Amino acid sequence: MKKWLTISTLCAVFLIGGCNTANDQQEPEEEVNGEETEEDPSTEQTPEDDDAEQEGENEGVENNEDFLAVEDEFTKEFLVSTDVEPGFHQMRGKLDGFEMLIPENGIISDLLHDIENDAVETLIYTFNNHSEKKLYDVKLMYYRKYPEEVKQNYLNVFKDEVGFDGEYKYVEANGLEIYYGSFEDEDKYGPYLRYFGYLFSIDDNQSISFSFAAMCQGGEECSLSLEEEAGLAEKLMYSIRLLDQ
Repeated sequence: MKKWLTISTLCAVFLIGGCNTANDQQEPEEEVNGEETEEDPSTEQTPEDDDAEQEGENEGVENNEDFLAVEDEFTKEFLVSTDVEPGFHQMRGKLDGFEMLIPENGIISDLLHDIENDAVETLIYTFNNHSEKKLYDVKLMYYRKYPEEVKQNYLNVFKDEVGFDGEYKYVEANGLEIYYGSFEDEDKYGPYLRYFGYLFSIDDNQSISFSFAAMCQGGEECSLSLEEEAGLAEKLMYSIRLLDQ
């Protein structure tokens, strides 16, 4: 698995693990040194307290997946429209070069975002599927202007980056030339799926690479289907629009 994927996966695990850790710390201790502790009558919960606590827990569960993107301070800076369709927001890169969908629980870390010379923007966002114990990474690299003569070099280097030795498929859509592919593999972290594409503007020299990976969360057993995950990957890739510069 490539270095960027490992780093972003760790970020995703950290985000999830933080929530789990917080929940673990809220569990009351039944015994101290093998002896039962006595409850302070002043802190005994009433039925009303139990109801309020249960309501708060339910809200936390709902917010965990539904509102992460709009609650994260850095991610909010990229959102241009929320709830554009169920489960997705619309985001725009900082160079105003592209827009695309982002899942409503997608998180963009400031550690995984970079702009070089006001011309190249790299962005990685992560999200998860708690019920199926899956983690996802999406990496984008946007070029405001690329030299036409090195287009094939870009495609060759991209193959090496994603670890693909097959042939690209090709399609034109949304004013873009799209070279794409997919595969499934396994490494020391477990099985993973990769779907990727290099998108070139037909009208000018803008381009953007897109790489999508799905993996099991924290070593948990889960089922990964290339066909199923490719549906989500394609939805995100085909939502990309390169904006006029």
